[in-house]
Amino acid sequence: MKVQEIKELVERQPFRPFAIRLNNGAQYNFTETRNVGAPKDYHLIIYFGDSESVRIDTDSIVEIIEK
Repeated sequence: MKVQEIKELVERQPFRPFAIRLNNGAQYNFTETRNVGAPKDYHLIIYFGDSESVRIDTDSIVEIIEK
């Protein structure tokens, strides 16, 4: 479920911002296509921030927030 949702959010045209909340309470805001990276299977996504990058296992996502 989450993998397919993430794939659709990342690949939709035009890109629209979204956020994810993790089971540890962290939240990441994907405001542009440059913020996100993923392998073809989307079981892992990478958040690219201004000065950080974070690998996120999609199993740790508890909420997807469409903006």
